[in-house]
Amino acid sequence: MDHNRNAGRNWALPGMSSVSHIAKPLARAINIYRSMTRHDLDRRTQRELARHIKEMAEQGTHDPGRLTVHGLSYLRARERQSKERKR
Repeated sequence: MDHNRNAGRNWALPGMSSVSHIAKPLARAINIYRSMTRHDLDRRTQRELARHIKEMAEQGTHDPGRLTVHGLSYLRARERQSKERKR
């Protein structure tokens, strides 16, 4: 009997993105943002960014490059909102 026959399978439900599908675009968006702004994202913002990228993937965006761009756009919009609130 082969106990490892399910090893490596993606068990995400249909229509749901797996963590591995969004991990690279998430890491890439965080790294690009960090290099541009010269500061790290707090844990809350990282979680919200992951949620946003996951939602985009669930809505049909599957290209990692596009997911990264969506993530960067999300972070930029958050930054603008934060600056507007401080005025």
